[in-house]
Amino acid sequence: MNDIKNKLLWQEWGIILIRITWIVAIVTLTYQDNPNFPLEIVFISTFLSYVIPVILYKLQSELYVVTEIILVGGLSLYFAYTYHLAQFLSPAILTLAFFCRGKVNFYALPAMIIIYVLGVFFNFGFNRNKLLLSIFDVLFIYGVGHLLQRAVYSMDAIKQKLNLIKDKNAILEQYSSQVERITLLEERDRMARELYDTIGYKFTSVILSMETLRPHLTTQEGKEKLQEILDISRSALDNIRRQVHEMDPQEESNLDVSLLNLIEEFKSTTNVQVVFRTVGGYYPIAKKLKRIFCRCLQEAMTNATRHGGAETIQVLLQYHKNHVMLQIQDDGIGMEVIQEGFGLSGMRERLSEYQGSLSIDSTKNAGTIITCIIPGLHKEESFVQDEIRILIVDDQPIISDSLELLLREYGFRVSVANSGVQALKQCEEKQPHVVLMDIQMPEMNGITTTKEIKHRWPGTKVIMVTTFEETSSASEAIEAGVEGYVLKSVQPKELVAAIQLVNSGGTMLSHDIANRLFKEYSPIPKKLPYELTPREMDVLGCLKEGLRYKEIAAKLFLSEGTVRNYASSIYMKLQVSGRGEAVKKALDEAFL
Repeated sequence: MNDIKNKLLWQEWGIILIRITWIVAIVTLTYQDNPNFPLEIVFISTFLSYVIPVILYKLQSELYVVTEIILVGGLSLYFAYTYHLAQFLSPAILTLAFFCRGKVNFYALPAMIIIYVLGVFFNFGFNRNKLLLSIFDVLFIYGVGHLLQRAVYSMDAIKQKLNLIKDKNAILEQYSSQVERITLLEERDRMARELYDTIGYKFTSVILSMETLRPHLTTQEGKEKLQEILDISRSALDNIRRQVHEMDPQEESNLDVSLLNLIEEFKSTTNVQVVFRTVGGYYPIAKKLKRIFCRCLQEAMTNATRHGGAETIQVLLQYHKNHVMLQIQDDGIGMEVIQEGFGLSGMRERLSEYQGSLSIDSTKNAGTIITCIIPGLHKEESFVQDEIRILIVDDQPIISDSLELLLREYGFRVSVANSGVQALKQCEEKQPHVVLMDIQMPEMNGITTTKEIKHRWPGTKVIMVTTFEETSSASEAIEAGVEGYVLKSVQPKELVAAIQLVNSGGTMLSHDIANRLFKEYSPIPKKLPYELTPREMDVLGCLKEGLRYKEIAAKLFLSEGTVRNYASSIYMKLQVSGRGEAVKKALDEAFL
């Protein structure tokens, strides 16, 4: 529970101060006029009886009312009967009227009238005028207390409305900035379309055409020059793509560079020595596989230091013609029985999605060795892939012809269609395993063609091949049932990897387009009950934890005054008197 200071407003503290000062004045002045009662006993008992109900007020308003009536009322009757002191109940009537809300007044006011009238009766006997005047005194004091309550809470309501107006103004400002941002995004989308239709297409055509020239070059110098031109062209196209989609250049780094960057970042935040080595000739792998290796390295190094207490970690990256292997060895305490937690099981699941494997070798006091292996896609001269039938669907002959020549080098059985209608005929005749589908085509676009293929030949895999990663096209393609979404400028080996992966039952969707799809199609949040704002729900959750206003302010990075305002707004919206009732109502109605 919260303490009183965090519970009460400054106006309420003022009423409590008036209550204490009033009763002290009554006791002192009464003793000066009539020193016929034990001052110490009366003063201490009266002071305690007036303090205890206020302390209990923080627990529950009903408990406070009952305590006020029984403790203060009973003591007042006792003093009136024993010492003929009939005025000790007046301050309690004021505070009771101030703190009571709603239906509580229906029994609090009659109880005060009865107790006060009995006290006057004990003091003066049956005096009709005195009794009627006592009833009037109770009603007047109770009315003043109630008016003070309404004034305080009216001020608080006005303050809440001012804060609400301020929030609305902030929302309007945010809306204005969003309109401006949307306008800029629409302009950027228009420019992206122009790039797609002009520069992107031409770059893609040039890259694919140059790839088909590779087998016809006989000199090593010619092959190196062609590779240099291809690298420059792909770099230029990637720069355009980053400008359109604001991509992170680090995404394009080689696997060994990405792993080394992770290791350097890890070393900078820990005192662990990490040694990194690479073995074998580098060859590019798919970006999704690169990210899996990066996540595995992060998880392994974290486990080695957090659970194993390792001081040295050795990382080996090996490129083999049939696979890529990442091995992480540490000198930690090791394990007698290997228990895979969430991290290791997650690593195994990621690897298994791409026919990879995870092995763990651990000995107590001798460290742990984690080995991650993913089958490689390095092209060898003897490599043959004559079991997969490919259908290329693109209305641009230079693109389809270039892809056909490129994939035939890898031994695929390739056929070509220049429209969606032709694609359906080819599917019926050739029964391809994988269809490489362009999106923008006349007559029947790629999305419509894909839906028809999936309807008539559900077992046929479809990979969308486009110039730029577009969220709208990707979402429509996924709804149509495609298994992959790649760029036309993709490296040949990565395209082959995508085809193999999709043909074996996997899916290929770039990390960037997946992130944009997740952000764009994230579920709409539920409407909060009682018109509570998300920030008020945060404060209510902290109240449930029993945190004080100062602690809540530190946790939510707010000022203590702002937290108090939020708490008052919560109480007003929930129609409760304090923290305990608010938390109880939230738990009973299951919205906290």
